[in-house]
Amino acid sequence: MAKKPKWWWRTLACLPYLMPLHETWMYAETAYHLHPFLEDFEFLTYPFLGAIGRLPGWFLMAYFFVAYLGVVRRKEWPYFFRFHVVTGMLLEIALQVIGTVSRWMPLAVYWGKLGMHFWTAVAFAYLFTVLECILCALTCMYADIPFVCDAAYIQIPYD
Repeated sequence: MAKKPKWWWRTLACLPYLMPLHETWMYAETAYHLHPFLEDFEFLTYPFLGAIGRLPGWFLMAYFFVAYLGVVRRKEWPYFFRFHVVTGMLLEIALQVIGTVSRWMPLAVYWGKLGMHFWTAVAFAYLFTVLECILCALTCMYADIPFVCDAAYIQIPYD
């Protein structure tokens, strides 16, 4: 990065991380250990979570197509912004894959003690990863998440 992006690009680069944060929040509520902790912050997230819940089912597909084809693949947008958009999309996809695969497990494992500890660990790991990505976006850095940042660099055409 030759020069530091303006403050509005840094703020705009945080927006793609709201979707993985929303998904992490939903999975974290299923983990019984996190529910009392999350109740303290529910008033901050409820308007956003309610708005996402009221969107039509096709919205997420449209969001990914527009974000990928309209932002990530176009060189008119700053490289910094495109990197954070694709990183947020990859984090969201990875969490959806984990959620889909874990639903194939037997209910005794998924809803049992093992499932509770698994979702607690996943929720904490993803929560802190997404918050670290938001912090990196605000401080003009590229988030260095193993495998995810490499996939993000591959997706973005460089000048």
